[in-house]
Amino acid sequence: MTPDQAESIYRQGLIAAQAGRWVEAQELIAQAISARPGVPVWWATYGLVLESQGDLPGAVQAFAGALNLDGDLAMAMNGLLAAAETLAAAGHADLAEGCYCRALALAPGTPAAFVKASALMLVQGVDPSKLLRRAALLQPERQA
Repeated sequence: MTPDQAESIYRQGLIAAQAGRWVEAQELIAQAISARPGVPVWWATYGLVLESQGDLPGAVQAFAGALNLDGDLAMAMNGLLAAAETLAAAGHADLAEGCYCRALALAPGTPAAFVKASALMLVQGVDPSKLLRRAALLQPERQA
């Protein structure tokens, strides 16, 4: 498959996703990724499609794959953090914690990951103050 063909397959997958044809979208985007695995947005989109089908572990892997390629890809970080929140709300604090740790490992300059991980720590009865101070150091201009 040529790069242009992979791009076309990816776009067909996007159209299928927009139409709610999740299985078709998943198959098409997976084909595109197989042909060109170095496109971070494709991985993030794949994560959204998997999440829409209820495959949260698969979505987490796809979002992490996108962040491995581009640690600044907001779409992937937002997806990973949203998956962690969903896991925490469902009572899977250990899995949520793993998502937050992965987010911080892949993009250590992400204040949202620090804050959300701190909230989870607080619920678990752990003092999050060190983590919150580290987040504040990342964006000192936002401190009041």
